[in-house]
Amino acid sequence: MNSIVFTHFEVPDEGAAPLTVALDRLSAWLDAERDTLGRVLAQAGQLQTSSALEALDQLHLEPGHGPAEIRELLEHALALLEVLLGTLRDMSCRQGTISAWGLPGPAAFDMHVRWSGARLEDITITLERALAA
Repeated sequence: MNSIVFTHFEVPDEGAAPLTVALDRLSAWLDAERDTLGRVLAQAGQLQTSSALEALDQLHLEPGHGPAEIRELLEHALALLEVLLGTLRDMSCRQGTISAWGLPGPAAFDMHVRWSGARLEDITITLERALAA
């Protein structure tokens, strides 16, 4: 069973707090969802779009970074995530797995497309809200 746990914590620098939290969530999203999304894109033959996923892996911050650098990284990440989300929204859930006989592919692919799309929407909204704060 899935559960949602609400946690409250204090962050010393109020101006950087939403950005720092969004950065942590982006990192957690990449760790948890990168492989599943990568497989979905590969199965659907979306090689150009998978480069956006690879670009997310290349994002990094220099030591001693501040809120401006975090904002810049999150803005770049948001643009890449929107490309990925647009691709999933346009994708037929069974497009990558239609057999040579014209039969639909396995339901597991459909499930992975929906899961990846929902998680992408979650992280996109998180970054949008942090950047708007």
